Amino acid sequence: MSKPKRLLFISIIATALMLLPVLPAQAAGGVQASLTASHSELTVGDPVELTLQVTHPAGTQVIIPKLEQSWGNFEVRQQGPAQTSTNPDGTATTRQTISVTLFRPGTFETPPLPFSVTDAGGHTTNSTAAPISLTVTPVLAPGDTSLNDIRPQADMKIPFPWPALLGGLAAAAAIAAVGWRFLRRPHRVVDSRPPYQVALDELNRIAALGLPNRGRFKEHYSRVTDVLRLYLETQFGLNATDRTTTELKQELAYTALAVDHVVRLITLFAEADLVKFANAAPSLDEAGQLLAEARQLVEQTHTQPDDTDSTTLPINTRRPAEAPR
Repeated sequence: MSKPKRLLFISIIATALMLLPVLPAQAAGGVQASLTASHSELTVGDPVELTLQVTHPAGTQVIIPKLEQSWGNFEVRQQGPAQTSTNPDGTATTRQTISVTLFRPGTFETPPLPFSVTDAGGHTTNSTAAPISLTVTPVLAPGDTSLNDIRPQADMKIPFPWPALLGGLAAAAAIAAVGWRFLRRPHRVVDSRPPYQVALDELNRIAALGLPNRGRFKEHYSRVTDVLRLYLETQFGLNATDRTTTELKQELAYTALAVDHVVRLITLFAEADLVKFANAAPSLDEAGQLLAEARQLVEQTHTQPDDTDSTTLPINTRRPAEAPR
């Protein structure tokens, strides 16, 4: 090799060696990191948002350690979660925001910010983001150390609070009215009547309404059956108000009621269902018989005979009563 060529070769090698430290160490592994600030100049105590951005190969994961509250000259206020997004070129970018502040004026450089990149095979590469500088300016101008006198208290004319006074009087009057009504409200009387007496009194009240004479058969039948269902529920502990006639038939079959009474009750409910749901048109005599039958059933079932005869069986021991379908 001639001497000029040898000198040229040596110059190229030397230039490459000089440029090698300048190139990012992460470029060989396809990882690039940068740290940026939302603003580079701030005053004492002002927060600033730092953003760490790491571009890395897809399928790898960036792990950023949690910083201590005191991070060099900086105080870490908050370190957000790392978020990773996919880039169009197939790489991925992981970002994390770090809120910091400084409490002294001057120019400060962030400490090295370490992170690691782990691939699918568990191989981990450690790296750091290059530091950046932030300048903190003092709140006071140079030489401005004098204190101004405190301004005298302003003379303000405070109007009389008529709205507040009137509002308070209105609220007091409303409270007094409510209290007066509460004191004058009659005490609720506890109904001590037995269930059968409540049912009979209600049936008498329904009879006084004369609903069938006004053509209101459906309301008449609904009121009568509601009274009977409530009576069965309070007298015998049945869930009668929420049961259909078919469901109620099954429950009545296992009570201590006489079979004849069960059959008559189910017959009454079935006939009432035709009027309430099938728009059947009963006669005035049939509506009167419904009321009379309901009275008799209440009067005959509220007390049970002492001796069990062929028409009564203990609870859960007799077969279900047959009733018209």
